[in-house]
Amino acid sequence: MTTSDRELVELFHDVARVSHQREVRNNDALAHGGGQSRCLLTLGGLGPVSQRRLAAILGIRSASMSELLGKMEARGWISRTPHPEDGRTYLVELTGEGRAEAMRRRSAGNNASGELLAALSEDQRVQFGEILTAIKRHYQELDERGA
Repeated sequence: MTTSDRELVELFHDVARVSHQREVRNNDALAHGGGQSRCLLTLGGLGPVSQRRLAAILGIRSASMSELLGKMEARGWISRTPHPEDGRTYLVELTGEGRAEAMRRRSAGNNASGELLAALSEDQRVQFGEILTAIKRHYQELDERGA
């Protein structure tokens, strides 16, 4: 049976959603302040990013994103600086405290990650890592080209 690209992507998103739900349910730090956790972990993987792009990635309305970032900025977890090429836009990035908090929350979620990967053999884990790395590299290249 051949699986279409659309079915594969939907399956990937379903697994990510179920894994995230289990992680939140089993981790009090993620259950409270889930938006902040998602934002911290996303920024930890992205580096500096425009506030608009971050809102799009997280699926958050612009006003909600501003409110969330205001709370995180007050905690010292992020900084917002004017974009060097577009003065109407702000770049958001983690501070040292924000990176530490993201690492703490990522560590707290590692049990769920271990649970997710427990379904795979060692060979499958290697393949999965290679596949995810290829997808991430592809998206980074698209971002660099502005596509």
